[in-house]
Amino acid sequence: MRFDRGRKWRSFHVSGAVALKVGCCALLALAWAQFEPAAGAPEITEFSIARALLPDESKVAESAPIGAASLAGSAIEVIVRRNDTLDRIFRSLELNLADLAALRDLPDLRTALDRLYPGEALTFIRDGAGRLLGLERQLSESERLRIDRADDRFTAHIIDNPLEREVRTTGATITSSLFEAAQAAGISDQTAIAIADVFAWDIDFVLDVRSGDHFVVTYERLSQDGEYLRDGALLAVKFVNQGREYRAVRYVDPEGDARYFTPEGRSLKKAFLRAPLEFTRVSSRFNPNRRHPVLNRIRAHRGVDYAAPTGTPVRAAGDGRVRFRGVKGGYGNVVELSHTNGVVTVYGHMSRFARSLRTGERVTQGQVIGYVGQSGLATGPHLHYEYRVNGVYKDPQKVKLPNADPLPEALLADFRAQTALLLAGLDRDTVPGRAPTPALARAK
Repeated sequence: MRFDRGRKWRSFHVSGAVALKVGCCALLALAWAQFEPAAGAPEITEFSIARALLPDESKVAESAPIGAASLAGSAIEVIVRRNDTLDRIFRSLELNLADLAALRDLPDLRTALDRLYPGEALTFIRDGAGRLLGLERQLSESERLRIDRADDRFTAHIIDNPLEREVRTTGATITSSLFEAAQAAGISDQTAIAIADVFAWDIDFVLDVRSGDHFVVTYERLSQDGEYLRDGALLAVKFVNQGREYRAVRYVDPEGDARYFTPEGRSLKKAFLRAPLEFTRVSSRFNPNRRHPVLNRIRAHRGVDYAAPTGTPVRAAGDGRVRFRGVKGGYGNVVELSHTNGVVTVYGHMSRFARSLRTGERVTQGQVIGYVGQSGLATGPHLHYEYRVNGVYKDPQKVKLPNADPLPEALLADFRAQTALLLAGLDRDTVPGRAPTPALARAK
């Protein structure tokens, strides 16, 4: 009897537990269906003005006051999704479309409102009748648009909160890599990448950097309201690689274009990139007597193989025109580019081509033309890269790359005036690995 009663008791408990779980699942499903936004609809969060816009007394004192009419409503934060429009958002929030028309009639406001970007947040303030009382949108890091309603009219204001720029100079000695040395000196990866990009035409930062190389760099640090945001522009840099010194300085011409030059005004940019991708290692160098890994016989290797993961972007080494795009023998998927002065560059074994790339199309230096793969005669994912001059194969790692155009003579005086102090600053802190120097200047 006890056993049977125990079985019943256990069955009762099991059945009750199952029923309880089913009931809980049903309630959760009902709640999810009620509150989950429809697919593709803007993500909307509603909260009270008093709590959301005025969170504490310290922030009330710092922030701009919100209109009295706005305080009578509630704030709704909308996260913009792909293909959203203000018209669609107004309809989702059941806002008066006449208010949207009134907003668009405000001078110079249509452009600031109609172009929305997925992921950005818009704050709407409305009353219970669906009238729009206010709207806020972040236009940039330093500008915020605020629209307030006064009676039946809207007024728009741009709230400016400028970034603060501090110029800093520091140096470091490399023991293993540029990035580790930069990190030890308190320099962000962003600035380390900028250093590598500036000297990309002269220094191969994967193959050429040695322990003992050192650098001095002057760059901007950006902050807002006293809080650091990120590093800004790289202004000047000196890099000593295997005993050879390279210098670069940033110059902004009268048209507002910023480029990097040597102290003499020669462009750091060459007509061709030394390597047309970010690679992990060189798997095979230029070698006229190499044994082919697939064919197992001596076959000249007239290019350089750069090992990289499948899908790594491959970029045009220089400005030119696509003379071939397709499949060609052992190259597999290959692109051939024609450049000036009889130069042709070849990119083989790619997994696929850039979607818009067509034969006869013009390309610019750095433009993505395809992606690393192992099509054709290849034993693993890599890019086979060739550099030919008038039909003669050249070693891409050793060939002297032609320079880009130097600064025009008419701009040299302005160039020297802008860059003299920056170049002099590179010599004030040349001891590798020393602590950062104080800021040279502070700009607003």
